[in-house]
Amino acid sequence: MSGQRSDELLGMGSRITRRDFFNGAMVASGAALVAGCGGGQGAAADGPWAPSGSSWTGYGGVGDYAWSNGNTQAVVDAAHGIRDRLYPDPATKPIDEDFDLVIVGGGFSGMTAAYEFSKRAGEGATCLLLDNHPVVGGEAKQNEFDVDGHRLVAPQGSNGAIVPHDNYVRGSFGEGTYDIFTDYYREFGLPTKYDLEPLGGGAEKYELTDYHFGPMAPAWEKAYATGYHFPGTGWVANPTTDGFAKTPWPGSAQKQLDDFVADRRDVLSGVANPEAWLDTLTYYQLLDKLGYGTEVRNYIDPGIAVSNYGVCGSGISAFAAHRLRLPGTTIKDKVISSSDIGLVSFPGGNTAFMRIMLQRMIPGAIRTQEQGPLAPVGGTIDPAKLDRAGNKIRIRSGSTAIDVRHPGDPAKADHAIVSYVRDGKVRRVRARAVVMASGGWVNRNIVSDMPDDHRKAYGEFQYGPVMVANVALRNWRFFDKLGFTNTRWFDALGWQTSIRRNVDMSGAQTFTPDSPTVLTFYIPFLHPDLPGPQQGPAARARLFATSYADFERQLREQLTAGFAAAGFDAKRDIAGIILNRWGHAYVAPQPGFYFGRDGAPPPSDVIRKPHGRIVFAHSELLGEMAMAHAMHEAHRAAGQIMDML
Repeated sequence: MSGQRSDELLGMGSRITRRDFFNGAMVASGAALVAGCGGGQGAAADGPWAPSGSSWTGYGGVGDYAWSNGNTQAVVDAAHGIRDRLYPDPATKPIDEDFDLVIVGGGFSGMTAAYEFSKRAGEGATCLLLDNHPVVGGEAKQNEFDVDGHRLVAPQGSNGAIVPHDNYVRGSFGEGTYDIFTDYYREFGLPTKYDLEPLGGGAEKYELTDYHFGPMAPAWEKAYATGYHFPGTGWVANPTTDGFAKTPWPGSAQKQLDDFVADRRDVLSGVANPEAWLDTLTYYQLLDKLGYGTEVRNYIDPGIAVSNYGVCGSGISAFAAHRLRLPGTTIKDKVISSSDIGLVSFPGGNTAFMRIMLQRMIPGAIRTQEQGPLAPVGGTIDPAKLDRAGNKIRIRSGSTAIDVRHPGDPAKADHAIVSYVRDGKVRRVRARAVVMASGGWVNRNIVSDMPDDHRKAYGEFQYGPVMVANVALRNWRFFDKLGFTNTRWFDALGWQTSIRRNVDMSGAQTFTPDSPTVLTFYIPFLHPDLPGPQQGPAARARLFATSYADFERQLREQLTAGFAAAGFDAKRDIAGIILNRWGHAYVAPQPGFYFGRDGAPPPSDVIRKPHGRIVFAHSELLGEMAMAHAMHEAHRAAGQIMDML
């Protein structure tokens, strides 16, 4: 069969994807959102793809985030301009504006710092937040589809939050790193319990996950009807329930995997100070001590990479694996959870919290007719409200910071200067204080007068990428015919996906196998053959070198290979595919990251110290890119800033 004919059968170039995107290009509000983002090279020639950046960026869906799906080409090009030193010397440009505070980065760290400033700073105080994306939010953004009149929402990245019950006590979860988040949760007046959409049509016979990451965890997988797909073998049903006996793995590997999933093997008993000891070796080294081989490594690596670290087990500290509660890292009598919390995963992930915070900082920033604390989750962002003169908080999207420095001795300076690029022009602002809430890979490149100890500490930070692919389906009847709602793959791009039951936000219709839904794939790019520090760059190169069309084809082929026999037709059943590429999705903490190495303090302890008028705040300082950790670090930074001001 010719490649052209194969693409036609797969639905490549299907009308709904291109039609929705082209029509979206005509929406004026979308044009306003993308203003200043730069317009990736060749965008005009790419025709209907142009609003989202390029054909490399691909289809962006509908709604507020249609022009902001992951790292778009425009965002990547602007960032690489820093790396490649393409921008003119900012010192030749005049200073355009003055603010009390400038925040670089609009993820949860930056937004939390701005939110704290909005509450603590006095009348007349001013703050400018610069964000390089078309829409603020970092990875806390969502993809939206319109499928035959049904609005479907899925997360671009950040996803899953704890729900503090009424009897929750601060400090009882995450060793206090969730306290700031739980304080905000209560401050926002959010519910302590959420209803899920009702089930029918046969869906009620399944235990459907309401949390994307739940079925990925070895200990949780048994709760769901699961199928493993192997090359040449096809589907194996519920393999963890019979010790992997029906899988094509050899008997010795089956025994190891069964022990691994049940967490039967232990080397920590009797180890003095087990947490610090775990931080002296990689997770692979710990698996070796436990007697686990290649199959176990290959089995768990995708979960490690997409859950928080972006690389294989050889690239992270075993203590990092302990933070994920992975087998072999359980410390006897150590309580790392609380019975006083629940879990919520909104349809668009943690975008819900970002939008609530935005509306509270800038009233009217989200147009909505709804009432109550969750009202901002829906509605539409009003870009005209974000960067309005007179606002205490001004948010300027499409603005890539390229240089941050003090005018002279940082110890004596009463301000710092931030230079950024917007609409292709270099601009400069003066600030009495600066919060660097962008990632460490950015900070170490643009803080020009960074002291040596900070620069050395940032050299300890490594990163891994992830791609989140959301595939909108017109139905999931083919899952039902196979009897699976959770799938794991060993021969395809997307290693795992599940049918998800969403939080009922507004009296949802009954969810059945004939209902439209979104499959969310958290996709890693693994290089277990490389040393840990080389894995992230190699994975990033693969992520960025592959076109949207190539990834789209791989996903369509994967679903066809797995489900065609059950009635799936890619051309008919796939309504759209959105790719969200995150080049530095996760910090990859190597041994010594948490407790220090050779008598030196952990690198995060150094970064937390202010540098003149500049303060650093991002979640990776806690060794995990997570919403609650970003809030924790930003709250600390806000206190340091208010002391300066």
